[in-house]
Amino acid sequence: MAFREPSESIDALALRARVRTLKIGVWPTLFICCVLVAYCVWTWDQPHRTALIVLVVFTCASTLGVARVPIESLVRGRWREPFFLSWSAALVGTITLSAALDGGSSSTLALMFFLPLMYTALSYPLPSMLAVAALTVGSYAALAWGSGEIGTPYVFVFAGALICGAWMCAWQAQNLDAQRRELGRMSRTDWLTGALNRRGFEERLEADVADAKRRGTPLALALIDLDHFKEINDTHGHAAGDELLCWVVESLRGGLRARDTIGRLGGDEFALLLDDDDPGARATVARLLDGLAPRARASAGVAAYPGDGAAPDRLHQAADAELYARKHSRGDTPVNRELSWAAAVASAVDARMAVRHEHSVAVTQYAAAIAAALGWGGQRLELLRVAAMLHDVGKVRVPEHILRKPSGLTEGEFAQIAKHPMAGADIVRRIDGLAGIADWIAHSHERLDGTGYPDGLSGDEIPEASRILLVADAYDAMTSDRAYREALTSAWAREELRRNAGTQFDADCVAALEAHLDALIGALPVPQAAGANR
Repeated sequence: MAFREPSESIDALALRARVRTLKIGVWPTLFICCVLVAYCVWTWDQPHRTALIVLVVFTCASTLGVARVPIESLVRGRWREPFFLSWSAALVGTITLSAALDGGSSSTLALMFFLPLMYTALSYPLPSMLAVAALTVGSYAALAWGSGEIGTPYVFVFAGALICGAWMCAWQAQNLDAQRRELGRMSRTDWLTGALNRRGFEERLEADVADAKRRGTPLALALIDLDHFKEINDTHGHAAGDELLCWVVESLRGGLRARDTIGRLGGDEFALLLDDDDPGARATVARLLDGLAPRARASAGVAAYPGDGAAPDRLHQAADAELYARKHSRGDTPVNRELSWAAAVASAVDARMAVRHEHSVAVTQYAAAIAAALGWGGQRLELLRVAAMLHDVGKVRVPEHILRKPSGLTEGEFAQIAKHPMAGADIVRRIDGLAGIADWIAHSHERLDGTGYPDGLSGDEIPEASRILLVADAYDAMTSDRAYREALTSAWAREELRRNAGTQFDADCVAALEAHLDALIGALPVPQAAGANR
């Protein structure tokens, strides 16, 4: 699929350039008017000096009048090019008349013919610049013809220099146009995958919604999120993650039509714009997810215009809500509905800690993998997912400056942090149906050797669920960026877990997590390219 430009009347980068050039162009014009006045005084014994002075004053007044025009609204409007061409034509006409009053094509003032060329090369699009160049060269030729100097060597050389200058200015205008187009494309394109980035996709969504309203055509937005992507980065490195992201985009692109649009909103989040109604879009997304499944399981949410919303933000909210529900609650059991809202609460807690990824979601995935390996299943496993999602909820009672502190904690600050498991348990215990998992959260920081908190439990006194949560939480904490340090490697974190198995961590839980991570590594291909996808 080719990149499609947004439907704005003029690119924002070019708009700003035109506005700046117009504002700056006023001052050189006023400066050259001052030079001309000095020239007239210097050569006052020559004819037509009074007429030249009047022409210069008129030019100054016109330039100041242009400076008072509402420039941005003018540049955005449909009369933009006629205005700029008219202004340039007026400048060329003024130069031609000035040179004619000063003696014709051999006048010193004919040198000013180069000024409109240089000015237009700075910001005019190529067609407008060529029009000004043709007018400039033609005006000089007419001046030479009118003064009877059309065949002189001076006119021949001057005209040649003028044509060469117009040629170089045209090349520069073309080069600037190409640079602006490339910068516009780069500013809207994800450098890694070649899909639209968030900015580009949001512009495309806004344009397509407006088009759907005008034409009455169907449109659907699909949001796709890869499952367990952080585990791939942690276990096989970011090069493998980059390679997988590129493969996902190529796979999605191969299953879409030319008129559909794909974007990467960030990390492992993708979005599609489909020219389909709701049933057709859902069938397309289901087919695409089936195609990704062998290498990358994913969740998706779909919203259709206008049933799910008639504005871009409403469509995005509807698709995001469905994605969230599908990603965090497979099925519609009461426990899974609890997991859905628990994920929303956990996201808010993670944001307070300035965590740059969904820490609670990652802990939930690791904990579920450990528990499944230990034989957990059914509703018990689903309740563990809820507990894992809410394991840090007690941190809502910890001051934000402590959670975000970029250095070590004082004794008093750590004492406040150590209260969060019990605080979280108190919160969860008040929720109907979840009182049974409150103890799991309360003891999720107990150590096997009895040196943990809050109660100093040891060995089998610690609920198995709490031991699972401790290992999952510790691994994700070590392999994620924190306010006080950058993420550690998966190999380092695994070695740390092994070294403390039997004292801090349950050895069976550590072994189960390692087996899960090894299985992920075994399922990955050899990476083809390196980069960074964080």
